[in-house]
Amino acid sequence: MNVNLLINGELKNWDVAPDKTLLHLLRENGYFGAKFGGCQSGECGACTVLLDGKPVNSCHLLVAQAQGHLIETIEAQGVHPEQGWKRTQGLHLIQQAMVETGAIQCGYCTPAMVLAARSLLEHNHSPTEAEVRDVLSGILCRCTGYLKPVQAILRAAAVMRGEDVGGIDEAPTPAPDWMKGDGPLSSSEGPAAGGMAVATRQQVMPSILTAPETSKNTTVGKPEKKVDSMKLVQGKPAFTDDLELRGMLVGKILHSTRAHAIIEDIDVREARALPGVAAVLTYQDLPRVIYSTAGQSDPIPGPLDAFSLDRKVRFVGDRVAFVAAESEAIADQALSLIKVTYRDLPAILDSRQSMMPGAVKIHDEPEYVNFADSEAE
Repeated sequence: MNVNLLINGELKNWDVAPDKTLLHLLRENGYFGAKFGGCQSGECGACTVLLDGKPVNSCHLLVAQAQGHLIETIEAQGVHPEQGWKRTQGLHLIQQAMVETGAIQCGYCTPAMVLAARSLLEHNHSPTEAEVRDVLSGILCRCTGYLKPVQAILRAAAVMRGEDVGGIDEAPTPAPDWMKGDGPLSSSEGPAAGGMAVATRQQVMPSILTAPETSKNTTVGKPEKKVDSMKLVQGKPAFTDDLELRGMLVGKILHSTRAHAIIEDIDVREARALPGVAAVLTYQDLPRVIYSTAGQSDPIPGPLDAFSLDRKVRFVGDRVAFVAAESEAIADQALSLIKVTYRDLPAILDSRQSMMPGAVKIHDEPEYVNFADSEAE
C-alpha cells in the first residue's frame, strides 16, 4: 500500500503493509522521539504525536488513518541552540522549561509530555493546574511523580503570557497561605486547587532551598541542569530500543513448547525459502559450546549446563531455532513454518533420583553430552 504522509511539514511517500501502525513507521524512518512504551494498548502514552494539533497514541493509529492529516513529532519542536558552526532558534519554550525546572529524569515520556503540553498551550495560555494535570493524565511517567512537569508547563505558559519568571537560581518565592494548611484544599482555596487534596504551587518557580554557607564555587545547594536533559527533551536516540541501523535484520527465536524433550527432527526448509529470510539456524548449524548461566567469572563455580541451541530442550520456552529476516512480520511467518518433532522425556523431580546411576551421563569433554541415555535423563 502506497501512502503519502505530511510529517513535520514535509511530504513523505512510503510503501507499507496495511496493518502497519504509525508508531512503527515513524521509528523505522528515524523519528525516535515517538517512544515504544511496550503497552501496545495506548495506556502509557510514550508514543504520543500530534495529529492536526491534537495528541494521539501512534501505536493505535494505522498509517492509512494518518493520510491527509498533519503529523507532528518532537523532532520538529526545537533543537539545541548551538549546532557547531551555526546557531538555531533553540528549544521550544516548553522544552526549555522542562530543562530548567528539573522535570526530566529518565526522559522516556518527556517528548510525549512536551507535545501534549504544546497542544494545551496553543489554545490556552493560562491553564490551571487541573487542566495541566488532565492533559498529562494519558502519559505514564515512571519517575517524576508529575510535580516538576506540571511546574514546567505552568512556567512555559507564564513566559508565553509575557511574564517575568526569573531565573531558576534566584531565591524561591515563599509559599502562599493557601499552600500552608494541613488539611485538603477545598475547591475555593487557591487559584488552581480544583478540589484536589494536593495542589502544585501556582508560582512557576519550583521551591528551592539554598544552603547559605555553601561556597559559590560549588554546585552543592544550587540547582543544576541534568547533563543529558538537552538530548532527552528533544527525543534524541538515548535508549536501547532507539538503536537502529538502516537495513538491519530482525531476529526472532522459536521457543520450545515442551518442558523436557529431544528434538528428533526439525525441518526449516520452508522457512529458509521464504522471501526476506536471511538465515534460519538450529542446533545443527552452531558449534556445541557449553557454558554456565550462573554469571560468575572464571573459574566458574556454576554448572556447565547450557548451549546457544541444543538438541535437547530443558524447559518450556527453551531456544529451538533462530531466524533473521528483513522485517518482524517475515520473521514471525518464518517461525510458523518451522516443523519440529519432539520426543518427550520424563521429568525427575527428586534430587536423590537424579543422582542414581544412569540418570545423567556427562562425559569429561564439556562440549559433549551423551544423548544415548536421554531416556534415562
